[in-house]
Amino acid sequence: MKFRLFASFCFVSCLILLISSCSTTKFVPDGEYLLSSATVKSDKNVIPSYEMETYIKQKPNFKTFTLFKLPLFIYNLSGEDTTKWINRTLRNAGDAPILYDSTMLQQSITTLERMMKNKGYQNAKVTPEVQLENKKAKVTYNIKAGEPYRIRNYTIDVNDSIISNPELFMRLSRSSNKNLRRIPLNIDTLLGWNTLVKTGSTLDLDMLEEERKRISSIFRRTGYYAFNTEYIEFEGDSTLGKNQVDLDLVILPFTQRGQGGQTIETPHRRYLVDEVELYVDYNPLEDGDISNYKESSVYTKDGYKIIYGPRGEYIKPHILLNNCYIIPGTYYNENMTSVTYSALSQLQILKNVNISYTEFWENDSTKLRCTITCVPDKKQGVSAGVEGTNSGGYFGVGGELGYLHRNTFRGAELFNVKLRAAYEAITPSFTSFSKNYFEIGGETSLTFPRFMFPFLAKDFRRRIHASTQFSTSYTYQRRPEFFTRTVLSAGVKYIWQDRNLSLNRHIFDLIDISYVHLPPNSLNQNFYNNLSIPARRYSFTDHFIMSMGYTFSRTNLASPTRRNRPIYSLRASVETAGNVLALGAAIANTKPDEEGSKQVFGTNYAQYVRGTVDYSKTYQVDDKNSIAWHAGAGIAYPYGNNQQIPIQKRFFSGGANSVRGWAIRELGPGSYYFRGSGEGNDKDNFYYHSGDIRLDASIEFRSKLFWVIEMGAFVDAGNIWTMKEYEGQEGGSFKFNEFYKEIALAWGLGLRLDFKYVLIRLDCGWKAYDPSKDPNTKRWPITEPYKIKKNTAWHIAVGYPF
Repeated sequence: MKFRLFASFCFVSCLILLISSCSTTKFVPDGEYLLSSATVKSDKNVIPSYEMETYIKQKPNFKTFTLFKLPLFIYNLSGEDTTKWINRTLRNAGDAPILYDSTMLQQSITTLERMMKNKGYQNAKVTPEVQLENKKAKVTYNIKAGEPYRIRNYTIDVNDSIISNPELFMRLSRSSNKNLRRIPLNIDTLLGWNTLVKTGSTLDLDMLEEERKRISSIFRRTGYYAFNTEYIEFEGDSTLGKNQVDLDLVILPFTQRGQGGQTIETPHRRYLVDEVELYVDYNPLEDGDISNYKESSVYTKDGYKIIYGPRGEYIKPHILLNNCYIIPGTYYNENMTSVTYSALSQLQILKNVNISYTEFWENDSTKLRCTITCVPDKKQGVSAGVEGTNSGGYFGVGGELGYLHRNTFRGAELFNVKLRAAYEAITPSFTSFSKNYFEIGGETSLTFPRFMFPFLAKDFRRRIHASTQFSTSYTYQRRPEFFTRTVLSAGVKYIWQDRNLSLNRHIFDLIDISYVHLPPNSLNQNFYNNLSIPARRYSFTDHFIMSMGYTFSRTNLASPTRRNRPIYSLRASVETAGNVLALGAAIANTKPDEEGSKQVFGTNYAQYVRGTVDYSKTYQVDDKNSIAWHAGAGIAYPYGNNQQIPIQKRFFSGGANSVRGWAIRELGPGSYYFRGSGEGNDKDNFYYHSGDIRLDASIEFRSKLFWVIEMGAFVDAGNIWTMKEYEGQEGGSFKFNEFYKEIALAWGLGLRLDFKYVLIRLDCGWKAYDPSKDPNTKRWPITEPYKIKKNTAWHIAVGYPF
């Protein structure tokens, strides 16, 4: 065994060594040098090294997994004769060698020194170190940062005369921020509230620019439409010595050109929104200028004017007005402009929303005319899709046909119908229809772009972006080796986001009812015989699941302030079922059966509570490499009418989004393994590979190669457990002094095709540590990676696992 492990290690090591040591200078001309590396070293950690290297003007060929230059290796596999297709293919797939350019050295030095000065290190010096050897160039930029300049005093002293009606400005600011209502207020304290500039901090010019944007936003939220960052300056006195600076904030007066061309300085004026015009049938290709708009009818109310076009009143006026937060007769507020743009864009019947303002004078007042143009989307659409499936090593095909109506009742309601079917071969004969998996079903949903719930205040309704969804579905499933069943479901859910905290998303399932029906003689007899009594009762007889749940999710993926920060995603949910039915059974004085369970309409109902939490984070190493990790947990507890959780609500492990060394529903629970009864027709049962507790964690290195091809290397850990020792799942219960020994480990490699709109993933996972106590398996299969059939699992999926 030791020899095999050593041989495997030597093989992998030699492969990496071969790729990294092959002649990388094959196509480097004489007298030229391959840029082998370009790094930045600083004596102070000012910003992360990855960000520092973005300022280098010439970068070397990138390294796959930051280890070896695979694209350059592929390019160098080509021959000199470019008329041969194989050589052209290799060159197109790979990366040509990047040759060292000494003229770009000084550009990088200048850029790095400017970056350091922007961060407050005014005396920073960058010294390049270039090593030329064996037709390779290694460049190191050594930064000696020196001592940074720090802010000793920060003063805000704004002259009231440069702002028209400063009292109104402060009153409006106080009304928009509850925290400002408790303190004495003047312009200086208002602008200094939550300032980014702190005494003793480094004189960071990037931070000062963010402060200018913050202050500009304060003005633009309180009516100052023409105000921008150009009117904000910082004056610094650096003659104090000891690298200290006294900083003053200065607001410049508004400037405009007089009739003679001279510059005139006046106070900044506040702008009142006089009227709002909505052109909801605008076609930029046909209409061009808005003056050519083909008007069919006009709706006016409280300063709003909705101008309909050739399609007539295809969307109700109140739907548009409820999603317009720019209010005639109020002062300009850039936040309300952004919220209006977002709200109208989220109405699926509208697209290409544009908001503009026109200034004009009236009675010595500056006013704005707001013009909103929208292009209507297609009212109806049809979609179709085909995909390959891979479940537990069985391959098949699935298809879907969908219909969408984006404006069902002229209120931007979404009506969606989907029909789907799947066929999966579990026998050698793909055409043996009666012996293979088959599933067919459909679902419908109707989504209203608003909160359809009584007793909600109007302010609350306008503060959130909400939708209400009604849905139904029906599925017929035939699993010849296991069961045939139908599932009929219906539900109502609310989905909402705070318009100002759009990173957070909430889903409240008001009610979700499922009826699971197994027709007579629908259970395979061998499968049924291998089930425990509770498994038969709670998962494989007719039953109701009537649940209520809440899901919270948060991600900064689309946040405009994320910049180079890592992408994170959090999702947590809780679900409870059976309580309403239990209350109804209690009121009706329903008697329990011999197993202690009550029934509704002669059918069992499930009662449980279930919760999950998942968190993931992705770090960008460089332009083409990233590291992502994920951790998750879940627990489900049966009570009342149930002794076990129904199979569709239990957790499983293994598969494309779990521990990838195992196929789906092959791992766990705990140290459980299938023992069998010794009969010839005895088979492992997927039901026993399910549990009530889930723990899993993964880390993945992702690296872009060329074209749409990416590679991934991953390590997964996790398992599932039962709440207690169930019959047929011996060794599967969760024990605090044992569970950490039962966490499975897997590692693997993946190939991904990123087509921007969809990512197709092919992963191969190897078992590293097997927690099952099966005497026919090794505890550490990582020592036998060459046993592909026994120790690996292949997965085809769409999208990243996390």
